[in-house]
Amino acid sequence: MRYVVLGALIALSSAVAVSGVAELLTGWIHPWERAGVLRPVPHGLGLVLTGSGLGCFAGIFVFTPTGHVLLTLLAAGAGVFLTGTALLGVSRFPDR
Repeated sequence: MRYVVLGALIALSSAVAVSGVAELLTGWIHPWERAGVLRPVPHGLGLVLTGSGLGCFAGIFVFTPTGHVLLTLLAAGAGVFLTGTALLGVSRFPDR
């Protein structure tokens, strides 16, 4: 059961990151987000970083490192995920 949930989390994180790359390359935004997103570049970068952070968390639970490596990967995954989330918030603020 653990690997099913982790597989779903990896699929979700990959889908988020791929949609961010598609947004950065083509400017396409999901239809349900078009009204709220005012800056597409930070939004696409935020999706890539958020998906990468989720993937890092899933990788931690798949490979189960121990000791100092676990703390380093958790800190890196949390930093990348929070940076992506902050960029998603910034993309919804209007320009000056």
